Amino acid sequence: MRRIFFGLSGGLGPVLRTLPIAEQHRQAGDTVSFSIYDQQAARYLENNGYRHVADQDPTVPNPGLLVSRGSTFYHLDHYYAGLGLADYTFVRSWILSRIAMLKSIAPHLVYADLSPHTIIAARYLGIPVVSLTQACFHPAGLPLHYWSRPPRNVSRVTPVVNRVLQELGLSPVSRMEELTTGDITVVPSIPELDPIRGEAVHYVGPIGEEQKVNPATREFADLSPDVLVYAGRVSDTAGDSGLRLVRIVQEAFRGKPERVAIVYSGKLPVQEARTMPSSIVRVERFHPGWLSKAKLYIHHGGHGSCLSSMLHAVPSLIVPTHSEREYNARNLWKQGGCEYVLPDTCTSGHFYELARYVMEDEYRRNLEMLRESIRGRAYGGAKHAYRLGRSLIRLEAGGMR
Repeated sequence: MRRIFFGLSGGLGPVLRTLPIAEQHRQAGDTVSFSIYDQQAARYLENNGYRHVADQDPTVPNPGLLVSRGSTFYHLDHYYAGLGLADYTFVRSWILSRIAMLKSIAPHLVYADLSPHTIIAARYLGIPVVSLTQACFHPAGLPLHYWSRPPRNVSRVTPVVNRVLQELGLSPVSRMEELTTGDITVVPSIPELDPIRGEAVHYVGPIGEEQKVNPATREFADLSPDVLVYAGRVSDTAGDSGLRLVRIVQEAFRGKPERVAIVYSGKLPVQEARTMPSSIVRVERFHPGWLSKAKLYIHHGGHGSCLSSMLHAVPSLIVPTHSEREYNARNLWKQGGCEYVLPDTCTSGHFYELARYVMEDEYRRNLEMLRESIRGRAYGGAKHAYRLGRSLIRLEAGGMR
């Protein structure tokens, strides 16, 4: 029996694309543990029978060393500067805590999804690591903010991280994107959405958890909505991004004939909760049959949502709520599968007319052609990612320090 560890960042997206890999390990008799910085996602993992290991490190970043977080970030150095990685004391404790966590679990194999301290800890302990990444975070990928030049003198955290790497006897990195690669690097996507130069990565195609009908969706099984809306978290690292999406959908579809189902996590302010139009129904998760039958999918541009739009050939209208999601939206738009509008740049009336246009134009046909192309490729999905991971496992975890 092998011990497998998944180190994730936050949000439900990384969970949904790693759970099918974890399930392959569980079916093989391995024991699987996760760690993620998201209480709702942690509960979801536990409800699916997986062990969640919480990070017990009490150290918090010095507020004076934090870059203000917002919807725009130009690269991972900039992103992590908003999460405290410009603070040496915090970074050192953060990494050492993850090393201690892996020592206590003693995994034979580690998977990391946008979790640089997990990759550092695995390298330090000599544990094989599989990285799951997207092109915008990979050092050879199309850059995160490729449509504009980053401003000068953006704060960088790489020099701080390198101080800790040097103390651990590990090689330095030139930028944080280098900490998204593992002994094997898996891209749970396709080149059209995630273009990466060279052959150092393994595209395994879209990975998504098999939809399971639960009481929350069974109640609305006959709803058959015209429009599906996924707003993500009401509030996240980009601010009230989900709330802004909910608001524009409320106003755009108020008094309109379309049936709308909306999914979001968190609690809406009283005003928005009270004024939700009767045509918009909140559900915990979409029913499995809805995506393929819907006329339109409105979402925040998350990686998983864009892939779902492709796989179900349902056109998207995207309101990208931070830079990574705008990256995804732009690449899906290049394939003719969506339109996108940045937050706070259009009226609710314009948004509704745009929604109607995307429903009635050639977007679905473009997606159907792309879906057929994907089906003709031997990606292998979660099973292939699992086989790649198993190929790294040694007979004994004797490489650990």
